[in-house]
Amino acid sequence: MTSFSAQPRAKDHWSMRLHVKRPGGAPPAALVVAIIQAALLALAVSSFGTGGGLYGCTSACGTAAQPVTPTFAIILGVVMLVAPLVIGALCDEWQLGVALATLPILPALLITGATLLAPTNTIVPPTPATATQPAVPYPTSHFGPPFWLDPAHTQTLLFAFALFALLGWLGWVIGSAFRHN
Repeated sequence: MTSFSAQPRAKDHWSMRLHVKRPGGAPPAALVVAIIQAALLALAVSSFGTGGGLYGCTSACGTAAQPVTPTFAIILGVVMLVAPLVIGALCDEWQLGVALATLPILPALLITGATLLAPTNTIVPPTPATATQPAVPYPTSHFGPPFWLDPAHTQTLLFAFALFALLGWLGWVIGSAFRHN
């Protein structure tokens, strides 16, 4: 009678070990900068920002009453463009840097396009009859595409995402150059 015992093989061609790098979490400093960036972008596109209150304009900025752009507006604009660079520089992986640099755009998008998912509604006033068209005695609604699909906004939205992604990636390149030296 023979006995058989399984012996471990040194060269097993049928199985392989997978070495999957466990994703690291986002650095807390990068998260803080991303939250600050989201708040700044949201404030800039809110009625407080677009009305000039954020920048200290009591009357319309850029008019005869207040002819120059407030310094605070320029500083905030620079900070909003430097923040994605800082976020990218703080991240160890470029994918994380790009993601954290572009995510702050979303709250601003939601505030700007109050109807981000819903189509825009335009009220068409009543029209008198013409030689070829009958009169429309009551106002009608005209529904356009959603804000993010409207051709007037699509290029701007894509440019904003591309710009912030590029800045996040560039920040990561700069940060990794300093980390590896």
